[in-house]
Amino acid sequence: MRISVNILLWPLSVLYGSIALLRRLFYEVFGLRKEGKLPSLVIGNLTVGGTGKTPMVMFVANLLRDTFSMAVLSRGYGRNTKGYLEINQFSEVTEVGDEPFEIFENLESVPVVVCENRLQGIENISNNFKEVNLVLLDDGFQHLPLKAKAYLLLCNYNDPFYSDWVMPAGRLREFAFSAKNTDIIVVSKCPSELKEAEANAIKARLEKYSANVFFASYQMSTPVHIYDDTFNLAQGEKAILVTGVANGKAVKKQLKGYAVEKHFDYADHKAFDASNIKEWIGECMLLNVHNIVVTRKDAVKIHQIIKLNGIDKLGISFYEIHTEVVILFNQEKQFKNSLINLI
Repeated sequence: MRISVNILLWPLSVLYGSIALLRRLFYEVFGLRKEGKLPSLVIGNLTVGGTGKTPMVMFVANLLRDTFSMAVLSRGYGRNTKGYLEINQFSEVTEVGDEPFEIFENLESVPVVVCENRLQGIENISNNFKEVNLVLLDDGFQHLPLKAKAYLLLCNYNDPFYSDWVMPAGRLREFAFSAKNTDIIVVSKCPSELKEAEANAIKARLEKYSANVFFASYQMSTPVHIYDDTFNLAQGEKAILVTGVANGKAVKKQLKGYAVEKHFDYADHKAFDASNIKEWIGECMLLNVHNIVVTRKDAVKIHQIIKLNGIDKLGISFYEIHTEVVILFNQEKQFKNSLINLI
């Protein structure tokens, strides 16, 4: 059935991909791409969601912390504001977006800002943070007005772009050969036990796009209480899982060692309110479950709602989980050096 649907959508995908290609060619041929006032590294993808950009941004920021003074720039997808905003302790998730706020809360001493105009955002960072000498962009591979210093493209191991097609028949934002515009490709979300033979086969498929190919597993953290990070959810405990990410089913699959009695699987960037949380509580009472596990990206959206509505007094504990990036085959140092050499 899926194949027949894809065939029917193929003409629309050709049109969509052709428009994206013509737009890229227009910027390149007429020299419309500009370098920012500061060197920038774009961490992006060709696929719509699910490649793990935000965890990679935080991983790269920590990896390069001893070499560069960095800031993170994001569009701030889903926010109810526009223009340039610097995130601080008084910012609301709705003002800046869930992913930038997650980055802000988990990257110590790294400025995080949002601006849909990346060139303007970089210029403001240069003016407002004199110590910054590198800007990491959470997404931006398709933001053509900016010509970044380097591009890191993510390729999901479970859904590689070279086997996919442009929207709406597939999930690509543009034709796969646009990957030739990148400097480094990281195959994300690999199994931690990935064999070198399989990795080499994948690498052979990707080397026509970039000579620098690395592999990374995204390992699930232990569920930690959202108000007390010294308290973890014990193995074997029953819990309700809540996800508002691109691939909630993958999160559930990785949450091993816990009894997930119910999974509330929402669309990516879901904006939660008190009624959503009360629905989870109601399900807990029906199933005799006392724990709710949410992704860290979703946790930042419910902290205040829980407190303001007294939900934290109902005897249900909330825990957050996140993915931790590990570069496979002992190549973290090589990965780091490749990034430094590009910048």
